[in-house]
Amino acid sequence: MWDLGEREINFYELIGDFYEYERASWCFYYLFRALSFLKDPSFIPEVMRYFPPDGKEAWPWDMNGMWTEPMLSVVTNAPGYMPWLMRSLHLLHPGARGFAGDFMFSMIFQTFRPITPEVLPELPIVDALPLGKRDLVLSLLEDGISEWKNILEQDEITLKNANSEPEINRAKKDVDSAKESLACYQYVRGQLLLLPKEVISIGHR
Repeated sequence: MWDLGEREINFYELIGDFYEYERASWCFYYLFRALSFLKDPSFIPEVMRYFPPDGKEAWPWDMNGMWTEPMLSVVTNAPGYMPWLMRSLHLLHPGARGFAGDFMFSMIFQTFRPITPEVLPELPIVDALPLGKRDLVLSLLEDGISEWKNILEQDEITLKNANSEPEINRAKKDVDSAKESLACYQYVRGQLLLLPKEVISIGHR
């Protein structure tokens, strides 16, 4: 039903108490959520095309956070999803780059958040780097680095202007968090640049 537009169905036709696009989108929503029961991340390449583009390329119906946030979580909660997602990022619609950035953030966050000094860390996003399309992955990492630099700059200004002790403590935490996030993006970018050309982008050839 999500592809009704390709068959010239009028999405804005009122059928009973619901418009056609509402019926189609809710059916899609529940079917997509059901993928989480598969416990198998191999579905990821097949669903990339369903993440909607923004701007001039936006589809003729709306998908608010009620749909898109659960869609993101279905992918990023799949066991062992990172290799499959890394090799599938280039399958997203070109206008859906925001989702690609969200996916990159999720992979970095889920890789580095559980790291503690007492345990030798696993770095699944680094292991998955050879599977991605190099230019796309590199640009997403550089976008993230630029964004976190801007956030860090704003947090440092907030810290400088903080007056009370609670404000100072909160601002310090924000600065430290931004520094950590920036370092994670920079580290992953560095690991990508270290990869020999022979192994880059092997996943989507």
